[in-house]
Amino acid sequence: MARVQKKGTKGKKKKQAAASTADLSRSTREARATYTNAKKTTEAYDGYLARGNAFLKSCVAQRRKEEAREGWVHPEGHIDTDLLAKAFSKPPNKYSATALELFITQKCLVENLKKSTAEGIHGAYAKYWDTMDGDKYAGEYHYDEELDKVSGCPARAGIVASLVKIIKIRDNEKGAAATRNHAEAISAEDMKVMMDWSESVCPASKLIEAVKMGVAPQDLAERLLLLKHGQMRAFGSSGFNLWTRNFELCGLQMRDLTLNCVGPLPFNHPYFKVLLEGRKGWQHKQGFESKRESCEYNMYPQADLPALDMYNFLLTWIPFYELCIGRKLLPEDYIFPYIASNGVIHPDREMTLQMCQNLITEFTEGAGLQKTYTTHSFRRGGAQYRFMFAPLGKRWSLSIVRWWGGWATGEHVDTLMKYLLDSLQSYETGHGDALCPVPLEADKSFMGDHLLVRPVATEEFRTVTSQIITHLTKLSLTPPACVCVHGSQDVPNSMASSGHHQFPASATTGRNTGAILRLPSTAQPNRTPTPPARDESPISNPTQLSERVEIIPGVVIPNLKKGDKAWLDAVRQWEYGDPAKGLTPLRDWPCEWYSGGMRKVTGSKRSQRKLIFDEYERLQRSEAEFVKLYPVAHRRISSLILAIRETNKSRGVITGRRSKRGVDLGVDSD
Repeated sequence: MARVQKKGTKGKKKKQAAASTADLSRSTREARATYTNAKKTTEAYDGYLARGNAFLKSCVAQRRKEEAREGWVHPEGHIDTDLLAKAFSKPPNKYSATALELFITQKCLVENLKKSTAEGIHGAYAKYWDTMDGDKYAGEYHYDEELDKVSGCPARAGIVASLVKIIKIRDNEKGAAATRNHAEAISAEDMKVMMDWSESVCPASKLIEAVKMGVAPQDLAERLLLLKHGQMRAFGSSGFNLWTRNFELCGLQMRDLTLNCVGPLPFNHPYFKVLLEGRKGWQHKQGFESKRESCEYNMYPQADLPALDMYNFLLTWIPFYELCIGRKLLPEDYIFPYIASNGVIHPDREMTLQMCQNLITEFTEGAGLQKTYTTHSFRRGGAQYRFMFAPLGKRWSLSIVRWWGGWATGEHVDTLMKYLLDSLQSYETGHGDALCPVPLEADKSFMGDHLLVRPVATEEFRTVTSQIITHLTKLSLTPPACVCVHGSQDVPNSMASSGHHQFPASATTGRNTGAILRLPSTAQPNRTPTPPARDESPISNPTQLSERVEIIPGVVIPNLKKGDKAWLDAVRQWEYGDPAKGLTPLRDWPCEWYSGGMRKVTGSKRSQRKLIFDEYERLQRSEAEFVKLYPVAHRRISSLILAIRETNKSRGVITGRRSKRGVDLGVDSD
């Protein structure tokens, strides 16, 4: 008879037998070690402990050397050197707190390291003793001299805590700033100043027009100018809107963008999606199993904030970027690529942090901004703007700020608020703007919002009305700036004052138009025409002075990847090309792709690929023979090229690249 299963027991998990106490203890220790601190923090703490042990060992060795001298008396009185040597061992003894004090003193007062080092050492040893023998040495520190027994954590001894406090005071970090140093936040106003300066130097219309015409700039200086400003405008607005650190934004690839998205009915707002999976700490965070959508940001046009409009700047940059490389971006191509000084774009290589910092410095100095912005400036500035400085009704809640900035759900509120509000503290408590005609009263409401919602006072209305009337009166009394010209000559004073010629209608309304009235020319026989004045003004466009280099869009030779098979990639590029990257075989290239203006762009690399291929052919296409003759092939391409040239030189084939004066020019870096 079949056994009938009881109702409600289907799928019920079978109970397991209780594990042994040893297994349970081991599981507990492993869980504590894994989840108490992040992996990076644990590694940092282990480093502090190792350096502390080395320091103590050195101190003990020095003391014993001094004690060996006859008649030596230690200035600190009697300290048992043997017991001091065990200060960082298990269990702690009466010298453990003293040894920790000496270690922090060495690092922060002798070596002059900052308070972060003191806090790191203090935290490492606090955890070390807190977890020693369970929680036997956790809690407040106390030493019983009669019993010669330590209880509590030596890292919490008064001499250690006071020393850490002294180091904080020395570094002039108090209040909110005592916890963390932050990069200078770039404000929305400074972003506008920077973008306006960029637009005045390199109008966005030039990039748009080039894309419409389908022709990339051929002049090298003009090309670099457009690339630099187009890239930086997109980069800055993206960092300000996405709140990214610079290294996170540099790693953004085309696969992370979903373009041409349309919102739901009835508005159908256009937008694109940005996937940020490379935020600091996300991929290494314990238990990171977030869905893809939790890292995705929808970017809409911001017509009311043109200086912050990532949607517009990025969609202007990408088509121009694609025009310059002669193809559409591949999923693995970087949005902000490495651009060489010769105008060659490397889509498979991200912009370096140093290049990014150089651009930020150049743009801020060019715009006349006196502040110094670094890696977190866009992130912090964007966060502060959305939380505090956006127009009333458009500010974000702390919940949105936490999600948008990628802060963990369990992030301590104090940490997040200090990141946002370091500048707000001085704004609300400072009174340096007390003489402002319209007092801000920032201490009475958040960011002085009460001033924006209260009714207009009678006195304020009278002040505004008076200013408008005064301004209109000045406009009506201002004489028009009109210059009368007779043909190409100035009109005599008598004619100008005769009233024979009427001013245009705009002049009678009080508008200063700066109009030029040209009178009909009269016959003037026997009059020598005045030669046109030579234009001695400086050239307004410096690109006119640059060497004109004809660059063919899309004609680029990709760099060889590092590794022992890089020389084989050079052979493949010459013989087969790289279809995935749009590279046709180098041996089939037309002459104009590597000569003339393109010689400085592709000529050297193509010659190097040909040199390697020809030698490979000479050795009957045998990899073993090639590597046997050229062991350096496994190391660096530049070394391989020099070796092949030396071989050919000994064979009387070539003499290498030389300048006009016979100087060996060596090998270009790949």
